[in-house]
Amino acid sequence: MRYLVQALLIIAAASTTRVRGQGIPRTISDRRGGPPLQARAVLRGTAVLPCDLTPPQDNDSAILVVWYKNDVTPIYSYDMRPKHSEQAPHWKDTEYLNERAMFRTVTEPATLNIDHVEERDEGDYRCRVDFTKSPTRNSRIQLTVIVPPHKPNILDENGRTVPTVAGPYVEGGVMRLTCLVSGGRPQPVVRWWRGENLLDSKDEPGEFPALRRNTLVVTSLSRADLHAEFTCQALNNNISQPVSASVRIEMHLTPMSVQMLVSDLAPLSAERKYTIKCMTFGSRPPAKITWFLDGKSLENYSEKISQDTNMTESSLSFKATLQDHKKVLTCRADNPLVDGGVEEDTWKLNIHFVPVLRLDLGSNMNPEDIEEGDDVYFECKVHANPEAYKVVWKHNGNVIQNNAKNGFIVQRYDLALRTVNRSQAGNYTCVASNVEGDGTSNSVELKIMYKPICLPDQKRVYGVARHEEARVVCRVEAYPAPDSFRWAFNNTEEMVDVPQARYKNSTRRTQSTLTYRPVTEMDYGMVLCWASNTAGQQRNACMFHIIPAGKPESPYNCTLTNQTTDSLSVECAVGFDGGQPQHFLLEVFDQHTGMLQANITSKDAAFTVQDLKPGKVLKMILYAANSKGRSDPTLLEGFTLKIAEKQTVRVLFTGTPIPFELTPLLGVLIGVITALILVTLIILGALKLKSDRRAQRPGDLPLKKATAPSAEELYDTDDRNPDVVPTNKDYQLTGSTAGTPLAVQSTPDGQPSNIPAHQMNHLQGLPPTYQLNEYDNYPTLPLSGEVTYAELCLARPTTLSTSGLDTKMGVIVGGKPYTKEATVYACIDHSVRPPPGSLGFQQQQDVGVITTPGSGVLSGKHHPREVVTVRTPLISTQESCV
Repeated sequence: MRYLVQALLIIAAASTTRVRGQGIPRTISDRRGGPPLQARAVLRGTAVLPCDLTPPQDNDSAILVVWYKNDVTPIYSYDMRPKHSEQAPHWKDTEYLNERAMFRTVTEPATLNIDHVEERDEGDYRCRVDFTKSPTRNSRIQLTVIVPPHKPNILDENGRTVPTVAGPYVEGGVMRLTCLVSGGRPQPVVRWWRGENLLDSKDEPGEFPALRRNTLVVTSLSRADLHAEFTCQALNNNISQPVSASVRIEMHLTPMSVQMLVSDLAPLSAERKYTIKCMTFGSRPPAKITWFLDGKSLENYSEKISQDTNMTESSLSFKATLQDHKKVLTCRADNPLVDGGVEEDTWKLNIHFVPVLRLDLGSNMNPEDIEEGDDVYFECKVHANPEAYKVVWKHNGNVIQNNAKNGFIVQRYDLALRTVNRSQAGNYTCVASNVEGDGTSNSVELKIMYKPICLPDQKRVYGVARHEEARVVCRVEAYPAPDSFRWAFNNTEEMVDVPQARYKNSTRRTQSTLTYRPVTEMDYGMVLCWASNTAGQQRNACMFHIIPAGKPESPYNCTLTNQTTDSLSVECAVGFDGGQPQHFLLEVFDQHTGMLQANITSKDAAFTVQDLKPGKVLKMILYAANSKGRSDPTLLEGFTLKIAEKQTVRVLFTGTPIPFELTPLLGVLIGVITALILVTLIILGALKLKSDRRAQRPGDLPLKKATAPSAEELYDTDDRNPDVVPTNKDYQLTGSTAGTPLAVQSTPDGQPSNIPAHQMNHLQGLPPTYQLNEYDNYPTLPLSGEVTYAELCLARPTTLSTSGLDTKMGVIVGGKPYTKEATVYACIDHSVRPPPGSLGFQQQQDVGVITTPGSGVLSGKHHPREVVTVRTPLISTQESCV
């Protein structure tokens, strides 16, 4: 069928040529002699072959389009003539084009599109177009098929193919990548790109003709080249995408920095634990952190890497010690995959520690050859950070104060003792203080050689009978220990050394024991003991008295303690033991029955008697006894407490009964507390009552209604505040300028009273109980009329009668009524003098001013005067003097 169609197309073309050649051969258009159009297509792409269908003249149209390959073989036709059959308008050579070709008339010009171009599709193509009226048109197209190159192959320095990642490379190193491209028509161009930047590199032929190569060399790789993308691109046309291969660069990087997170000024305290952190950045792979202290590796640390692997953090657990002071702590970050990939950070430690001290004697002193009277020096060496701000010296734990007068010279790091004595022997230390605490030095024992002395509290009196032996012990204190003892006997007639055979020195070398046996009366007396050591012989002997043995003295000052219902204790002072070892006896009897209750022996005159019956009255007899007999008895009475009545109380909520015993001690305590509460309440009540009464009295002296004061009101009111001097607007209160009291003057019976009239006026409100004759024989005014001293004494009556008092006026004070207050007034007129020999007084009733006769005072005129107001309580029934 294919061949039939091709034959028909050839016949039709020949017929058309012939007809046109016979009639109008000049109208035949053939472009086969001209240059062909150029068309390019990429292998396995689409080839587009243009064909112009535009008629040469109007009123004409294309009726048939035929495509030829290499100008002979038809491969495609498009018939636009009227249809006389059901044949499709498109025809194609199925063997050659199959279904790959399609003629498109919708474009201008029309095109034959060949899909999936193959290399055999390359060649010359002719497009023949037949028109209705116009001659046939032939167009020639030369199709060139472009064969792309194969995908580039990238090789590293070792000739290995790099699929996606090249490296790793080290920072500062050299990278060499070779790109090989094979195939391709025309010959491709091979180039290197970094991202979007074309690199300056040239390609060259390979080992065989179809191979091209391009080598990329990057020197001094930097941190910026990490993960950089390099692309090898091969291109042999401009109508298709170039083929390429890309690789990323992997690198090993040194740490950028390492830093300890500490302050160089921050000190550490010794014996405390710290967590010190160190961080490093920029290492790839992550750096390994190690710690060193003065070059010595440390182990107690942990490490943590960030998620992006860019940071490594290490935490060191560090316990600072005194020996670490001024050492260098190093944090080292190391990338072992990079030569020289090490970074370090160092910190010189500043360790604060408690002062460390060493105490020594002076360098020129021999500690074994120091005697009383020598000078001693100590030196305290202090090692401290920070520096010690205080140094204290101690002797046997007691602080030494600077006292040059007494031989103590205290300096900061030195101590001098001038003219030492044995009391200064002992342990010496120095204590230095800084902000970390107090440091104590070693203890240096100061040994001072001194002559032996007697120890106090030795037994000084030994009582022994004739022909009995007494062991006299002489104990001394000395340094060094005594090397010999000497004993002597002294009576009223002579002193004789005791033979050495009669005494024996102790193995402790600080005491000697003399065995002494008196035979005659002259053997009683005083025994003396001396000890000697390197420092010399004892100056003052130890003296012991040998007396005839006798009975001991009775115990005295006995007291009872800890008395309970069934026991008690007795303690007594000890008397002279008679020169013999003594012991003490206590006998306890029931005072009612006389039965012996207890018999106790003691060595120290302290007894505890138990298992007694409660509520018993006891008679106790105490003795002191030694080998010579008993002392006189000491009598003592005592008793045991009675058993208190047991009561039962019920616990709240539980109902469980609990026995409650009211002991005498508890009863006494309850009574004392109750009495204290009552006394407190009484005192508070009295203070409250007194405060209320004071609140009712005004500060001034008011004029009150005339009412008769009762005895209680008159005297109790004054009792409340006897020292208050009331003020009154009519009087000027000033101090007295009086001089000396007058002698008592007696007034004979029947003579006028010496009490001034104005004094009588102030007393006219008093009841008849106070008669004028009761005030006789008291000091009166001087004859001169100048008042220098006055005294009034009143006997307080048991009752105060108001029968002689006007109930409306009350007590008259200064001519004015006044109630309730028992007040005595004295008026002194300094400006008026009575005429010589005048002893009488009169009262000016019209103005209420009291004057002396002949004073020249006129009625109704006031004269300067001084008023002294005295208010006093009348205590008990005795006289009260004002």
